[in-house]
Formats: sequence, C-alpha cells, structure tokens
Amino acid sequence: MLKFFLSIKTSLWLTGISIVVFLAGSFLIPQNLALFSEINDIPLLKWLSDNSQHAGQVFWIYILIGLMLLLWLNTIVCSVDAVIKRTSWKSFIRVLSPQVLHFAILFVLLGYFVSAASGYKKDVSMNMTDPQKIEGFDLKVNNMEFFKNPGENSRRWRVFLNIDGSEHVLELGRPAFHNGVGFFAKSAQQRKMKAIIGLVYDPGVIWQLIGAVTFIIGASGVFYIRLSEKQLSGFEKEN
Repeated sequence: MLKFFLSIKTSLWLTGISIVVFLAGSFLIPQNLALFSEINDIPLLKWLSDNSQHAGQVFWIYILIGLMLLLWLNTIVCSVDAVIKRTSWKSFIRVLSPQVLHFAILFVLLGYFVSAASGYKKDVSMNMTDPQKIEGFDLKVNNMEFFKNPGENSRRWRVFLNIDGSEHVLELGRPAFHNGVGFFAKSAQQRKMKAIIGLVYDPGVIWQLIGAVTFIIGASGVFYIRLSEKQLSGFEKEN
C-alpha cells in the first residue's frame, strides 16, 4: 500500500482519471441546470445529501471526492518521503521548497473539505415584528433605513440587526461578523419593511489562508533556487 502512494505513476493516473471525471461532469451539468443551480450556494456535502435521489446525475462528484482524497494522501506520502530521504543542510531549501508548495495545495483542499462538511449558507426573510432563532442565533431587525447618496440614482438600504442582544449595522458590501459567522444584508423592501439576511459560516477559510501563506513561502524558496542557479550558471560561463 505504501508503494502505491509513493509512486509518481499513482499521481499521474489519479490526475488523469480526475480530468476525465471532470469532463463527464461538464457534460452532465448543462443537461441538468435546475438540479445544479444551487450547488454554489450550499455546502457541497449538504447539497449532495439534499439531492441523494439524483444519484445518476451526481455520481461523478462522489468519484471526484474519492479521487481528491487519494491525491491528498499520495501528495502527503511523497512529500514526507522526499523530505526524509533527500534533505540535508546543503539541500534544505532546494528539497523543501517544492514540498512546501505541495502542502500549500493540501491546506487549501483541506479548507474546502472542512467547509463542505460543516459550513452552511442560509438566506432568511425578516421583518421588524418577528424575531427569529437561526442556527442558534437570536436575530431581530430593530430598524431599516432607505436612502440615496449624492450623485447616485440607485437607492441604498441599511439594516439594524440585533444578534444575540448586540446591534449591528448591515449595508450592501458591509457585513457583520459574530462568532465566526458572516451576516449580510442581501436585499430589502421598503414597502413591506422586509429584508433578506444571509448567514455564511465558512470554517475552512482559516486552512485556505494557511495554504495561501504557505504557497507564498514555497514559491519564494523556488524563486530563490532558480535565481541562485541562474547566477551560478552566469558565473561559470564567465570563468
């Protein structure tokens, strides 16, 4: 089993099969637009659970998840093996930098899996008379304001939302965050004094951020290696 995950052929085969499955999905999605219309608005595992009766149209997503997990394991095993067997003080940056890039991708994938498993997105219709309890939060619209900024034709709105006893001001492009959850004023109706409040919980974002920082570190190491090789090559030509 260890030899399977240590083989570069395993990576190539898994990547090739993933591309084929992606292509199959690209043909299935246009034929089932009504089914896939909400896939970007709901955490993936929740969406799959809600559409479990459509196995014939979504089977390829389960295959991709399995392939991504195998690639994840394959990358970890190969990277750790490379670091253990080939790293020395002289080759530390040369060997480690590409592996850091690999781990950056793993962190990003981990973030997506975490969000797919435990995150959520909800849109809640609220007015000024009925408080609601959503995802454990006590929500109440205290007030709503509608206005136009000088020089603008479009009307803007402002929602004063009480979250667990604390008031937050929501505007378009100005969300509020409470206990790791984002609250967004997505739309508002002045005549009915109603607002659509969006709740977004994305627990994997911290892993994606770690992945982004790790990628920068690894890319800097690779750039340093290439620059050193270029300078060394130039020095050898001069001599």
